[in-house]
Amino acid sequence: MSEQIENPRNAHQTVEGVALLILTMGEDISSEVLKGFSHDEIKRLAHSMSKMKDIKANDALRSIVGFFEDFRSHSGIIGGTRQYLTNVLDKTLNGNLAKDLVSEIYGDEIRTHAEQLAWIPADILVEDLRHEHITMQALLIAHLPLDYASKVLEQYTVEECNELIYQISQTQVLTSGITETLKDLIARCKENYNDGAPQTIKGTKVVADIINRLQGDKAAIFEYLTQRNEKMAEEIQEAMFDFYSLFTQSQETIDAINNEVTIEQWAFAMKGMPEENRAYIFNTMPNRLATQLKENIQRIGAVPVSQVEGARKEILDIVRRLQSEGVIQLSISNEVRLS
Repeated sequence: MSEQIENPRNAHQTVEGVALLILTMGEDISSEVLKGFSHDEIKRLAHSMSKMKDIKANDALRSIVGFFEDFRSHSGIIGGTRQYLTNVLDKTLNGNLAKDLVSEIYGDEIRTHAEQLAWIPADILVEDLRHEHITMQALLIAHLPLDYASKVLEQYTVEECNELIYQISQTQVLTSGITETLKDLIARCKENYNDGAPQTIKGTKVVADIINRLQGDKAAIFEYLTQRNEKMAEEIQEAMFDFYSLFTQSQETIDAINNEVTIEQWAFAMKGMPEENRAYIFNTMPNRLATQLKENIQRIGAVPVSQVEGARKEILDIVRRLQSEGVIQLSISNEVRLS
């Protein structure tokens, strides 16, 4: 055997050697082993494996024997792995201090999570990111693999790309809170991509969205729909009242809503909202409350889109309750009211 395999020790350490070794393991074990490699390494190994057609027994044997020769030379002490150091430091230091120190030694932990997004086509990822605050978009892009990050930036307009690059340049330190928020965003992007199967269309919601944007006589449309199907017309009217419908309401209606909605709810709900809509709500409030609301919006900084949507849903639930109780009468006017 030694005559057939002259230098086995390093044969398995090349890309081709590792690829060949993985091929010998079978599908289930190979898939688990590949999880330990980076995105770029997996691509290189996959390309190498795809080119292996007629594998000679001597080549396979060289790779396998080299691996076991190398394995026998190790002491059996695993060494200071990241997980080991994390566990030890977590018991020694405060949790956040331990995370910061491990990140300083091994690099930002977010980068490891973000690398998993590199399998998603750049244009699809950007569709998800556009729903997030510009700061959150920039922070996530800053932690993507460099080649993939450049492809992601190419999906934006020149103006958007410039702003994102500026935001990335301002990044200094990530707090533990922002780190957790980024992890949630990464998980949500992966989930959205994996769940991207065709979905059924709810006709009443589609019609509601269309009517909301029509510049015609909405009352006449509802009169016709009511004649055809009264229950359906009620469902459409209910679906029409999205969050932006609030800005077509009268001062009296907004005052009643403000009596029920907290400053904190408004602060989260107004994130990412056009200035004219913010101004409309500010102008319905006493100066003291309007100032407090503006300060709260600044204080909470960038937040996940899920928190914004959650706050808006809470406000709409309050609005629907007030309407059902007869406290307010919602309008389906075409035009936003500005002060």
